[in-house]
Amino acid sequence: MAKLVPAREKLDGLELLLAEHLPWTPFDYVPGISRQGDRELTAADLTGTKPAENDFRLLGESDDGHEIVLLAERLPWDSEFFGVARINGVFPWKPPLSRPGFDYHRAFRKLLKRLRRADIRYVTAQVDPRDLSLLRAVGEAGFSLIETRYFHCGPVLEPVLGERLPVRRATEEDIPSLARTASQMINPYDRFHSDPFIDPDDAARLMERWVEESVAGRMADVTIVPDVPEPAAFVTYRYHQDKWARWKLNVVQGILSAVSPEFVGWLGWLAPEVNYHLHRMGAQFACGSTQVTNNSIIWLAQDGGSRFGKCQHVFRIVL
Repeated sequence: MAKLVPAREKLDGLELLLAEHLPWTPFDYVPGISRQGDRELTAADLTGTKPAENDFRLLGESDDGHEIVLLAERLPWDSEFFGVARINGVFPWKPPLSRPGFDYHRAFRKLLKRLRRADIRYVTAQVDPRDLSLLRAVGEAGFSLIETRYFHCGPVLEPVLGERLPVRRATEEDIPSLARTASQMINPYDRFHSDPFIDPDDAARLMERWVEESVAGRMADVTIVPDVPEPAAFVTYRYHQDKWARWKLNVVQGILSAVSPEFVGWLGWLAPEVNYHLHRMGAQFACGSTQVTNNSIIWLAQDGGSRFGKCQHVFRIVL
C-alpha cells in the first residue's frame, strides 16, 4: 500500500486492535488502574467520530512493507490561533503494536504532505519514550523537541485540615483576572513559550481561551480559586467520573494552574483545600503533569504525596 488511504472504513477493527494491544496508554502509570480499561477508553477515543476536515487517520505501509495505521487530527481550538494538527500515534496493523525495528520514514513524510495540503502549518507529536520507532520517525522528518513532560500521581487521602482557607469555585466574573494570570505568568519551558515560531500574543490568547473553557466546564470540571474578588491564582481539575468504572479506580487529573506575583504561596495553600474537595467527591488518586524543568511544582507535588509516573516528549514541525 504505497499510497495513504483513509482508515474510516476500518475504524471498528482498529478499535478492537487498539483496545487489546495498545502498548502504552495515557494513564497506565497510575498505580492500581485497570490497564485493560484504559486501553479500551483510549482506543474508543482514537477511533471515535471526528469531523471530516479534522480527520487524518490513514492506512499505509512501513518502509519494510508492513501495513500500518497513522493517527492524526486537526486541533480545532489550537487551529484558531496557528493551524495545528497532532499526531496521536503510528502503529502496525497487526500485533504486537510496539515494533522498535519498524521504519515509518516514507509513510510519515506522506502524512506530513497530506497535512500540508490541508493548510495545516504546525504539527505536534506527543511521544512516549518507549515508542522508539516513532521517536526515530519524528527525528528523521525534522521535528524539533520543544518540551519534555513529567507525569506524577498520588493518593487522595483523608484530609487533616488545620486553619481553613477560604476558597471557592471560579465563576464567569472571575475569567478576566484568571485569564490575565494565565497569559502573563509565562513558563519559558512549556511547549508554547519554548517555541520561537509561536507568536507570544497567540500563546497568551490561547492561555486565556483555556481559562474560559475551564471555567465553563468544557476543558475542566472545576476551577478552584481563593475566595476574594478578582482572584489571580487557580487550579483546575478534570474529574473523569465517566471513566472510573472502566479504570476500576477513581482518578482525577490536574489540568491547569497559575499564580500571579501578588498571590505567591497560594498554590501551596490551595493544595489541602483541593485535596479536601477531591476527597469529598470520591477521588482516590490525583494525577497531573508539568515540565521536567519545573522543579517547584514537582517538589510541591512530592510534598503532597505524589510520585513520578512517566515522561513524555513533545515535538513539532513547521510545514
